Amino acid sequence: MLKEVGASGQISLGKKYAGKLFDVICHPGDRFELIPVRVVATTPPQAPQILQVPDGWVPPGGYGGCTQWALDNRDALEQYARQIEEEGTAAEQLQRFLAEHPEMLTGGHAEI
Repeated sequence: MLKEVGASGQISLGKKYAGKLFDVICHPGDRFELIPVRVVATTPPQAPQILQVPDGWVPPGGYGGCTQWALDNRDALEQYARQIEEEGTAAEQLQRFLAEHPEMLTGGHAEI
């Protein structure tokens, strides 16, 4: 069907499409594609609730509180913190690697 854009920049598709939501894709050459979409009601994410842990535990890394997720993953978080203490952060590991392989900074190609 041919539709003309009105003076206000709108296109009328007819009552059949009234109230429907379309994803408008703009293609090169001023070509537009209208894809009908369904709106899915979403609830805004809730801020994580800070818990009072009986032993006062908080996740490693300077956190001031503990969420249920952190409590559920306590062992993994503590293991990861020990790994960081032993091996350093990813940035520290990269700095060590580059110090050992300065050719990587000069554009030389070396096998890793």
